[in-house]
Amino acid sequence: MTDQGFLIFFFALILLVVIVAVIAVVSAVSGAAAAITDEEDEEDS
Repeated sequence: MTDQGFLIFFFALILLVVIVAVIAVVSAVSGAAAAITDEEDEEDS
């Protein structure tokens, strides 16, 4: 039972880390895309 509980905890921990990493990457990409768009808009105008 202890091994199974540890396995579940370990899996949940990895899942949490993956979710946080995905959110961080999406946020960074969105910020970069917005910055690039802003730069392009400034160049056009």
